[in-house]
Amino acid sequence: MKFIKNLKKYKGCKAGILTNQSAFGWKQSYHFDVYRQFVDLHTIFLPEHGLFAELQDQVSGSELSYLFGDLTIINLYGDTEDTLAPSSAALLPLDLIIIDIRDVGSRYYTFLTTAFYILESISKMKNSGQKAPDVVIIDSPNPIGKKVEGTPLETQFESFVGVRTVIHRHGLTPAGLLSYYKHKFNLKVDLSIVPVGIVHLKKFNSLLWVPPSPNIPTQNTCYVYPGQCLLEGTNLSEGRGTTKPFETFGAPFLKGPAKLELDLRLKSHQRNSMVLRSLRFLPTFHKFKGEICEGYQLMITDLKSFHSLHFTLFLLKQLRELFPTEFQFLKGVYEFRSDRPAIELLAGDSILLSYLYGKESESNLLEHLTEQQNLWKFHTKEFRY
Repeated sequence: MKFIKNLKKYKGCKAGILTNQSAFGWKQSYHFDVYRQFVDLHTIFLPEHGLFAELQDQVSGSELSYLFGDLTIINLYGDTEDTLAPSSAALLPLDLIIIDIRDVGSRYYTFLTTAFYILESISKMKNSGQKAPDVVIIDSPNPIGKKVEGTPLETQFESFVGVRTVIHRHGLTPAGLLSYYKHKFNLKVDLSIVPVGIVHLKKFNSLLWVPPSPNIPTQNTCYVYPGQCLLEGTNLSEGRGTTKPFETFGAPFLKGPAKLELDLRLKSHQRNSMVLRSLRFLPTFHKFKGEICEGYQLMITDLKSFHSLHFTLFLLKQLRELFPTEFQFLKGVYEFRSDRPAIELLAGDSILLSYLYGKESESNLLEHLTEQQNLWKFHTKEFRY
């Protein structure tokens, strides 16, 4: 059997793989099964949600188990923050780590943060003089393309849902973003890339979409996610427990004259690139389980001009003004951090947060977004594979 380009030199090496069900399709199989024909597969590293996206968000995978013979299964989303990165003991037996996992194009999405933590762990081992595995990234297309949105995450807001310096919608492939991390943070890692098209198709085929996690059911979800993920930091339902999470959103308290005013304000926002369909929905789990919610379905009519982050920032600012007692930014533990509200970890930028609290104008927000988006494109141009 012909060996994959860039993997030939690793034939027979003891390997680990970071993957889940999103790495499917090559030879009509799950890729972790196919790689066993090329390398001595020793370890599967599990991201958040598990190997088959069985688990909901922020649910520990510590009790997951799979029948894979003598393979070692290492869960990288457990009960405590220290489970998020692999130990040197887990990496020492390996000659190679294969990273084959799909991204959705937004910095909040945790799979490439897990991959970043693996690269960091390898770099620390090498800096301390330990033997450490090489890394091969099986690249895959960005499902929402090269367009970018947002601003760099400030260091004080860094968490599992945001690596410092990365903007909200990064416009890079997995190999591009991980190569950026290696360069930006001077990581000592031997990194090779299998280009898009050798294992994964060069472009997404929506008919062959495999949900990478439970609440990214379609490719359309990825287009609204760069903004709508901010709803996780609020008491608004982001549509978990419906068939269209992040596209569907709302709450039981969206009613009365304030709701009519909200309708008017939202109707005029980005009206040439989106439509909001008013609806009612009943979440089967998560926020407002079993309660009727008043809300909307976000329908994009022009992908080129639609700006998901700007829409959601505008939405949240209107909600604070029109529903000052009902609408709230959530407090408490979010992705292992309790020292800051979730909205701060997700927005990740002092100017964006000031806008949400009514301290920055719309024009200042748009100027800031435009400037930072252009800077990000400039600083990452060599990583746009």
